[in-house]
Parts: sequence; C-alpha cells; structure tokens
Amino acid sequence: MIIIKRIIAIMRAKIKAAAEPTSAETNKLIGMFNQKRYAEAESLVRAMLLRYPKSGFCHKALGAMLRQQGRIGEALAAMQQAAALLPADTEVHYNLAVILKEQGRLVDAEVNYKKVLARKPDFIAAYQGLGNLLKAQDRLDEAVACFRQALKIKPDSVESLDSLAQILVQQRAWSSGLELSIQYLRVSNHNNAKIFFVQCVTSANLAVVGEAVLHHFVLALTEPWAYPSTLMPTGVVLLKRDVALQKCIAQSVQAWPKRLAGQELFHDTSLAAVAGNVLLVELLVSAPVCNIELERFFTSVRNVLLNAAISADSKEVNKVVLNFYCALARQCFINEYVYALTDEEALQASDLRNALIAALENDADIPAILLIAVAAYFPLHTLSGSAQLLQRSWPEAIAAMLTQLVSEPIQERQFHATLPKLTAIEGVVSLAVQNMYEENPYPRWVKAAPAVRPASVNDYLRQNFPTVSFQPLNKDGDVEVLIAGCGTGRHSIGSARKFINAKVLAIDLSVTSLSYAKRKTQELGLTTIEYAQADIMKLAELKRSFDVIESGGVLHHLGDPLAGWRVLLSLLRPGGVMGIALYSEVARQDIVSTRAFIAEHHYASTAQDIRRCRQDLMDLDESVAFRAVLNRGDFYSMSDCRDLLFHVQEHRMTIPGIEAFLGENKLSFLGFQVKAKVLAAYNARFPNDPAAIDLSQWQIFEHENPDTFIGMYQFWLQKSL
Repeated sequence: MIIIKRIIAIMRAKIKAAAEPTSAETNKLIGMFNQKRYAEAESLVRAMLLRYPKSGFCHKALGAMLRQQGRIGEALAAMQQAAALLPADTEVHYNLAVILKEQGRLVDAEVNYKKVLARKPDFIAAYQGLGNLLKAQDRLDEAVACFRQALKIKPDSVESLDSLAQILVQQRAWSSGLELSIQYLRVSNHNNAKIFFVQCVTSANLAVVGEAVLHHFVLALTEPWAYPSTLMPTGVVLLKRDVALQKCIAQSVQAWPKRLAGQELFHDTSLAAVAGNVLLVELLVSAPVCNIELERFFTSVRNVLLNAAISADSKEVNKVVLNFYCALARQCFINEYVYALTDEEALQASDLRNALIAALENDADIPAILLIAVAAYFPLHTLSGSAQLLQRSWPEAIAAMLTQLVSEPIQERQFHATLPKLTAIEGVVSLAVQNMYEENPYPRWVKAAPAVRPASVNDYLRQNFPTVSFQPLNKDGDVEVLIAGCGTGRHSIGSARKFINAKVLAIDLSVTSLSYAKRKTQELGLTTIEYAQADIMKLAELKRSFDVIESGGVLHHLGDPLAGWRVLLSLLRPGGVMGIALYSEVARQDIVSTRAFIAEHHYASTAQDIRRCRQDLMDLDESVAFRAVLNRGDFYSMSDCRDLLFHVQEHRMTIPGIEAFLGENKLSFLGFQVKAKVLAAYNARFPNDPAAIDLSQWQIFEHENPDTFIGMYQFWLQKSL
C-alpha cells in the first residue's frame, strides 16, 4: 500500500512538472523578451501554451508580450489567468496592477498593488506604482507616504526621489523639499535634481540653513543651475546670515554716506575673514548684487581698496583678499560702475588710472592692487594699451578678471564689422532707441541657465498650456524661429535650446547688444543662431516667414507697438505661434511715479545722473509708494536701470487692449506664462475657466492682484490657418 502511494505521488509530481516549460524553454522566451522581439516571443509562448495550458508562467509571459505591443485588453486577460494559476506570485499581481492602471481601472489597480505589498513589503516597484496611481488621483499625502517608504527600502532610488520631488513641488512643501533635494543631489547629478534644489531653496523659508545647503547653493551659482539672477535674492538672504559680514554691513550702513577706513569698516573682524566667504565671492562674479545694504558695504570696500592702492608698499596682498578684491572689481564691471562716487574718489581713481596707462606705455611693473583698484572704477578695455595686460603673467584671480574686463570686450568689438544689416534703421524713435542700447546694452548677464531638454513646438505648448486646445504645427523639428529684439542674447539662446533643431534668426537695433549675444552664443557652442541688425518696423522687407516668432519686452518700445506687432504677424506662417511680452499699465505704476520723480528733478540719462538718481531714490522715506522700484532687480546695474527708469520710449498695455488686438487679427490666445501659484490662485478665483484663457476674467484678477504681471504680460498666441 505504501509503495502504491509513493508511485502515485511520483506520477503526480511528474504531471505537475510537465505543467510548466523546461528551463531551456523559459530562458529562450526571456531572452527574446529582453531583445524586444515581442511578436516572435508571443508566437513562441502561444505554442508553449498548447503544451502547457495550465502554466502560470506562460500566461504571465503572454500578458507581458501583449502589453509591450500595446494590446492592453488581451494582456489583461492573460495576466488575470496567470493570477488565478499563481495566486501567491507577487510579480503577477504587480503586472496586473500596472495593466489595470493603464486601462484606467484605478480602484482595481490599487487593490492589486496592496496585495503585492501585503505579501512582499520590500517590493519597491509596487510602492512606486501605487504612489504614481495615488498622485494621478490627487491623493498626494498618500502618494508621499508611498515614495518615502520606497526610499526607506532603497535610499538611492532616483525614480523614487524624482517622483517624490514632483509631488512636493505640487504641494509647495519647500522645506521638506529642500531636505529631499540634498538627498537627491547626493545620489544624482541629473538636471532634475538641480532644478528641484533651485525651486526649493528659492522658495523655502530659510530659518535654519545647514552646510549642505550652502555648499550646494554655491555650486548652483558656479556651474550654474539657473540664471544667477534667479538665485540672487536667496543668495542675499544667505549672505546676510554671516555673523562677521553682518557687523561690517551694519557699520557701513550706519556711517553712510561716509566711506569708512578699513579699520573702522572691519572693526574687530578681519578683512581676510570676510574675503574668505565663498558665497560672497561667487555672488560678486555671477550677477549684479541686488540689495541696498550690500551695495553700500561694497561701495565702502571699494574705497578701502582705492586707498590701499594709493598707499601700496612692497608687501604682497593676501591671496584671499586679492581674490575678493578681484571679485569686487568684476561686480563693478558687471553692474557698469553704478555705485555712488564722491568727487574725491573720482579724482583719486583718475590718478590711479593715469598711473596704470603710463605703466603700460613704459612697459613698467604694475602692482596687482593698483590694477584691481582701477578695474573697480573704470572698464579696463577702454584704456589705451589695455590689450597688453593680457600678455603679462598674473595670479589666477586677476587673469580671470582680465578675461572678463579686457579680452571679452575686445572680442565683441571685432564682431561689430561682421554682423549683417538686414534693414535700414530710420525714424526718430528707432534711432533714439538704437543709440540708447548701443550705450547701454540690455539685459546684463554673465552666466546662462543650463540647457533644457529640447522639445517640439507642439510638446512645448502642451507642457505649458496642458488644458488649452490648439492647432498642432505640422512639424516636430527644424522649425524656423524669429527673435524680434534679442538684446544681449539670453532670449535667443533660450529659444535655440528649447526647440528641437530650431533655426533661429535673432535681430536687434543695437550692434553692441548683438556682439555680446554672438560672443555668448559661441561660448556656449551653439551654431543654430544667426544674428543680424534690423528694425522691426522694416522686417517686411525680408520676404521671409517663420513657424515661431518671439518678441519679449520689445514692442512697447516702438513708436507704434501695434503697427510693429502687425509687421511680425505678416511674417508668421498660417498656424504659426507667437510668444509676446508687454508692459502692464497696472503693474508698472511704481515706474510711472518714479519717471515723474525723475522728470521733476531733471535727472538726465547719463551715468552720473543715474548714479545720483539712484542714491536719491534710496534715501526716500519708506512710506513713499514708488520706492518699491528698489525691489526690482533692474535697479542694480547701469544699463538695466536706464532701461527700467530712463527709457526714451515706453508704452504700457492693458488686457482689454490686448484682447481687442487679438480679436481684430483673428488670433487665438493660448495662455499667460505665469508662476504656478498665480495660476492656482486664478483657477481658485475662476473655476469656470480651467484653461485660464478668459481675458475678461484675467482683467478682474489683475485688478484684484495688481502685481500679477510685474514681470510683463507674457503670453502665447496662434495665427489661424
């Protein structure tokens, strides 16, 4: 009897074994799947099912092959059969959950994800899948818990870090996000991690900041991870947390307008201690530093530098201090010597400049401190014989300073004669605006933001306006783009990078601006941008058309902005899209009041008067409403301040005026480009307009929130076919 039972057991085992394919068969199938030979693998597994109809593995494999071919309904049936045969197989239930989610059966998918996790709590992919499912249902807190659990299992999971980062941005949980961003950056150098850090550090309430945040913030400035102007407000906050620096800033502000001697300014803090602040040095060389107190401190330090150069003896300057002084000189060049200047300083600085010129003429030794001091008061490239400075051997910090202050401007001047001129520049307004930007090219910038992953125009519009319907362009790449008024190239470089294989024509009135743009474009290795001098009002002479036209902050400086806009529309192909930025009448009331103040006090648009005007504005009582202009970044450099407050031609627009123009010209409004919090506020105020394209409601919103478009109305539109 025992023998019979054993025989029966053996026979049952053989039958069971025969219900599943051999290891050779399964390996062959897996190999075909890994090689993405899905159709062949499907044929093989169907043949195997004829021999092994009860094989859970074969049904699971068939479901996987069908899913990869997009046959979701058939895949679901196969995976359900596999689940019935393999009820304890977590992989089957995971795949079943994935397929159910793809079918939109979110409740059933959630059940299966939870079955998997009940059986295998360390199944990280199930936590990730469930987290994404919950996120899709806007169950964000539950989704956060899933991704945090996934990170407990695998702390270096980039997928989990990235998914959790996206949710924290959506929740505007900046403090939690900042902590996560440090973890993300430790395991990944990907742009997503850097962008996430920038979003968090510039938005969080930085009550307490650790060394890791400071370290990565300096990296964000150095590489950079965003335009330094984006990072500047946060950089100022972090910088003013430094205890040693706080004392020096307070000393200079309290004594203002008196310039303190070095011993008074630094008091019980050594100059070297301040100079060794890495964040301070990096901010100085990256962008105009936009803060009144820091400006007054830097102005005082510059005077200390001047006096050190005048009384220089044979002692070498401390390397750390030398680097700091070079950074300060570069800051002065970046902001175009916008700092206040006393008559005594001006005379002393002129004497040093003359001494430097004489040393160049006589091939004499030039003390480092003298060179740096002159660079802090005058653009070195304008001095006779300045190119000779490049032939001498200098410490690294001075060499970097000379590259920026001498070598690069020389290169830009060489471009002047080579830039093509596409149209004549005529008319009082065009000539006045051209002259202004030849003297003061705009905008001032040093470092470009990192390149984004390029997209087709259609994908770009879908990403920025996901709820808006538009007529897709009939091309995914190779679009022809016109940048009408490119200035110093930030706009044209950004457009060339954001669209796949874009061919960009960038035009401007100012050769000086175009030369800067061309140098920066070459520096970044871009070859798809053509620069040329032209007047928007005469662009119809080109006899060319474009898929995309962008004009940011330009039309409102024309004699007739709407006429210029119509010229651009005549160059836009049917179905083409246009990005426009225009001044807002509502948002620029502080500028209107400031311009009235300027007219009343008869300030001219000269460097001397702009300096004087700025100081007078800083000295106004804080109760004066238009003193808010001091909060604008453009206030802190010469060219940008002239563009902001002293422009020779400025129009301001209204939303009803824009709406009327769009209607008259049969243009479709695709939406404003605004910050996420602004869009969320609009959607909360007007839930009946989820696409956020009702301009009459936007007018109400702007009236209720006057600073909404302080950075201009920036929007996209489409021309009818």
